[in-house]
Amino acid sequence: MEEPVSNVRQSTRNLLKLSRRLHRDEENDLRRSLKATSITSEDIARIASKLKTKSAVTVAELRTLENGLMDDAKHIQVFLSVHGSLRGLVRELTGVHADKQCAAAACCCNLALGDVRTCTTLAKAAGSYLVAALDNLMLELAVTCAWTLGNLAGSGDKVSHILTAQGALSKLSDHHTSEEMQDAAVYALLHFTQQMKDDLKEDHLQLILNALSKLELTASSSQLLFILSCHDHFVQNMSQELLGKVLTHLPNVIDMHNKQTKICYDLIYIVRVLANCDSKYEIILNYCVCNNIFNDLKYILSRKNLVVNDSLLWLIGNLYMCCGDDNLFLKLLT
Repeated sequence: MEEPVSNVRQSTRNLLKLSRRLHRDEENDLRRSLKATSITSEDIARIASKLKTKSAVTVAELRTLENGLMDDAKHIQVFLSVHGSLRGLVRELTGVHADKQCAAAACCCNLALGDVRTCTTLAKAAGSYLVAALDNLMLELAVTCAWTLGNLAGSGDKVSHILTAQGALSKLSDHHTSEEMQDAAVYALLHFTQQMKDDLKEDHLQLILNALSKLELTASSSQLLFILSCHDHFVQNMSQELLGKVLTHLPNVIDMHNKQTKICYDLIYIVRVLANCDSKYEIILNYCVCNNIFNDLKYILSRKNLVVNDSLLWLIGNLYMCCGDDNLFLKLLT
């Protein structure tokens, strides 16, 4: 039964890589001028030189840099090749002008889409400032810094560990009242947990699970919970409150699945989380029996979607091993 898990994990990795590249596109498109402009390597080098020499740089120039870093990957290397440019960008990020801070953070966010070497350099130079900005009262700045940390973590486990040592996981796991900040934090935590796997310390696991217990279960938070459910210490750190939230959400994702023809990853993530709760199967079984969930599961199985059915059969098999009552399962599934 390891193959279904590998399929889901590979799908998760692919989705995370895709989201790391695409999540800024819409915002960048909105910020671009309606007038078609072409940003050249010379433009990037000029702005980088101004940052290096502490010359006054405008918000418009920082926005040009932001868009240029997104438009062409080679612009990232052009910018970093100017010694002192990154230090100047961090200076604007930590300055006193709000517009420049936000623009500098957006530049960092796009730099964080670079390769491992680029992300390592950025994490060491700006990581601690990005983490500190998560508490900023200026929502745009805090959210952009959270996205940036997620992009950085998505480059690999080395950068994830650097940022964790700077306090990123603890700050991202704090309770955030803004829905936009919650989404950005979950995005970042997805990348951290995917990269770190069982290297994720148990105290950080507890912090993230506690944060999830206070959030609505969405596609992203369910995906994060699935990744965490593969951690060696997941079960003993999952609270009854969070388990209850997952079980209550199960009928919702079943209904969602039944209304669409494509694979419903929300359902797969929730089912996989439950299948990984190996000391809580009695609670799960009781909920499914009392709420007639098995009737819904039988219908889903009849649709013969291989990926979904593999996950469901894994859960049902685990519940059977816990219960061991042949008659009960014959009654439930026939």
